[in-house]
Amino acid sequence: MAAALLAQPARAQDIAEAAPPIAVDPAVGDYSSTQMELAAGLRLNRDGTFEYGLTVGSLDERARGRWTRVGDRIELVSDPRPVAPTITASRVEQGPDDAFAIRLVAPNGRDIPGIDLRIDFDIGQPLESYVAGEPWTLPADETRRPRFVTFSKESYRIDSGPLPLRADAGTVAIFLLTPNDFGVVDLTGAYLEPRGDGLVLTRPDGTIRFARAIASD
Repeated sequence: MAAALLAQPARAQDIAEAAPPIAVDPAVGDYSSTQMELAAGLRLNRDGTFEYGLTVGSLDERARGRWTRVGDRIELVSDPRPVAPTITASRVEQGPDDAFAIRLVAPNGRDIPGIDLRIDFDIGQPLESYVAGEPWTLPADETRRPRFVTFSKESYRIDSGPLPLRADAGTVAIFLLTPNDFGVVDLTGAYLEPRGDGLVLTRPDGTIRFARAIASD
């Protein structure tokens, strides 16, 4: 009789009842961070994916991808990896006066504000400034000849590298910013560590402390 019972296949219900429940990582859930002008949110999903968003001042960024636990640390990988914005020379137009100017525009033709620029000259130290959403004009007392312009904004992963510049008087050199995944941050290599009931996000440009969000009824 015993041999006969052992030979019988187990029922699916019996197997399900005998199997231990799949453990859910205790870090799974929603988190938030609010301080001064900064507001950020983080969600770790049960399926190993994450969602992230941040707003601080005029900066908005977001990310999504996969997370993996390695000991006490949670490592993040953006998936898909975002493509950084690019800046290329577009065209040269006649200006409204004798000054030389630079414009950085979006595909819709609008000037883009808040991007740093650096002018390298034929001699001497470079000039650092920024575009403010309108044509940037070479100072009237600048007698050196510009050779290159570099646009950059670390928080948006913008780095054009030196772009050749022909600074003829009375012209406007127009450069085009192609957004690609503008505003999408690459969190590959960033990681989370527990801190109290929350998590601390560490990335190359700093840390953000998140508190676990309280679920509403």
